[in-house]
Amino acid sequence: MSKKTDEGIMDGDDPTSGADTHWSQVAQRHYEPNGRGELTTAIVYAIAEGNGVSPTEVKSPPLYKCVDAAALEDAFFGPDVAGDSRQGVGTVEFQYTNYLVEIRSDGWIQVYEPTEADLS
Repeated sequence: MSKKTDEGIMDGDDPTSGADTHWSQVAQRHYEPNGRGELTTAIVYAIAEGNGVSPTEVKSPPLYKCVDAAALEDAFFGPDVAGDSRQGVGTVEFQYTNYLVEIRSDGWIQVYEPTEADLS
């Protein structure tokens, strides 16, 4: 699990490394659930922007191997049983290649890259 600090986000997912990774935000994009496009597309565009490449170049690994974007979209933005917007609250983080991607229930997608590692 990653932890945010004043200096960035510390990655504690790899307890065997003995290192805390500091993350710096390189891109963000806002997803409009009632707008055009799907959450998957917005995530790919955010990763592409952070990586400085075209969205068509974000291919490997396929996004579905890192996160179930359809399930996330349904949990955060999908309709509930009454047909109203679910308006889920939360944050999901996952790693895509070297990037940490954070999806927030308010629609913000933020992409971070590692900036340094402090060996303890």
